[in-house]
Amino acid sequence: MLMKDKDILAQNIDEAENSSRQRPAPKGIKRENMSEAWGDAFDYYLRGITAKYLQFRGRATRLEFWGFAVVSSLLYLPLYFLGDFSGIKLLPYYYALATLIPSFAVTARRLHDINKRSALYLAITAVLMALMFLNPVYAFIPALVWAGVMVKLLSKPTDEDEGLYGEKNEDDEIYGEDNAPIIAKFRLLALMMSGIWIIATGVLFDNWSREATQKGTIEQILDEVELLAQKENYSPEDVMRAQGVMRKILKQLEGQAISEKKKQELIMQAVQSVKNATSGGQ
Repeated sequence: MLMKDKDILAQNIDEAENSSRQRPAPKGIKRENMSEAWGDAFDYYLRGITAKYLQFRGRATRLEFWGFAVVSSLLYLPLYFLGDFSGIKLLPYYYALATLIPSFAVTARRLHDINKRSALYLAITAVLMALMFLNPVYAFIPALVWAGVMVKLLSKPTDEDEGLYGEKNEDDEIYGEDNAPIIAKFRLLALMMSGIWIIATGVLFDNWSREATQKGTIEQILDEVELLAQKENYSPEDVMRAQGVMRKILKQLEGQAISEKKKQELIMQAVQSVKNATSGGQ
C-alpha cells in the first residue's frame, strides 16, 4: 500500500527536524597529544623549579603556565598523605613555601606574554594572600574576586605584538587544534585541586587550632595543680598522684573544644584532686 503524499511530507519534515536537533559530537583530544602534553607539563614544572626558579623576565605561554600549575597542584595530595604518615603535618605547606617564588615567576612571565606589567598584579596577589592568612573571614571575598580576575588574565592567548617583552613563544600552538582543549583541561584540574587544597587547609588549621588550644588548657590545668601543691607544701608524690587523676579526666576530652567555663571547672577539679590526694579521699 502506497503512502499518501501528506504522510511522506510529514515524514520528511520530522527527519529534517531530528537532523537539525542533532549536534556533532565534541571532538576528543588525540591520545598522543594528551600524553605529550603531560610530558611537557612535567618538563615545564621541573624547569620552573630549577633553571627558571628566579626568572621573572621573558614570556610564558598558556601551556607553560597551566602545565606548571597543574603539576604543582597535583603534588599537594600525596604530600598530605606523606606528611600525615611521617608525622610532619606541615609538609605540604613547606612545599608551598619552597615553590612560592617559582610560582610567582611563572605568573610574571605569563602576564608578560599578554603584554601586562607583572609587578602590580603580583603585589596585589601577595597582599591578599597575606590577608587570607591573617584574617580569612574578611579577605575571602576580595581574594576570590581577584582570583577570578587573574584566572581570566592568565588564560588569555599570547599577544601577537612584540611589545615590551620580546617575540612571542610559538610553543603555545604545538598541538594544533588540540591546543585549546588541552590548556582548558590543565586549567580545570589545577583549579579543582587548588580548591580542594584551600578547603583542606581551612579544615586542618581549624583542627590544629583546637588541638593547640586544648593542649594549652591541659598544660595550664596541670600547672595549677603544681602551683597549688607548692603553695601548700605538698609532697612530690601527692602532686604526681593529683596530676595523674587530672590526666585521666582530661583524656576523656581529647578532640573536644574546651570553653572558658569548662576550663575553669577543670581547674577547680584540679584543685580538688590535690586536696583529695593529700587527704587520702580520692
